[in-house]
Amino acid sequence: MGSHHDDIKNEIAYFHKVIKNMDLKGNIKSSKINEYEIPIKEIMYDTFSNGFDVDKQLFEKNLLGWMELIENENLHKAVKSLSIEDQIFISYIVKECKTQQELASKYGVNQSSVKNCFGKILRILKNLLSKK
Repeated sequence: MGSHHDDIKNEIAYFHKVIKNMDLKGNIKSSKINEYEIPIKEIMYDTFSNGFDVDKQLFEKNLLGWMELIENENLHKAVKSLSIEDQIFISYIVKECKTQQELASKYGVNQSSVKNCFGKILRILKNLLSKK
């Protein structure tokens, strides 16, 4: 049986491994978010002199930009708390006006799977909003 000193070394090694995995997961989520976001500077430089409207530009140039236009603070927080995959999924419905059949083709699943996924997201949002 190992000594107390070995147990502490194992706990510290475990702690460092957990931190490393958390950083890795954070980097993966950030890269997924960055894939669908456009820097505000890019929007500003593109159209600053042409009657610039930040909200309109975010909405038009960014798949996830519509979320920033949600005026209800609780709904905004709830939507932003969804996983990035769920945010992208509902963005195709809300912003891109994709049908369930179009999403089924895009994701390579049947239409009922898309319906179930959308229902799951709605339940999550309802639960988050009912806690407020």
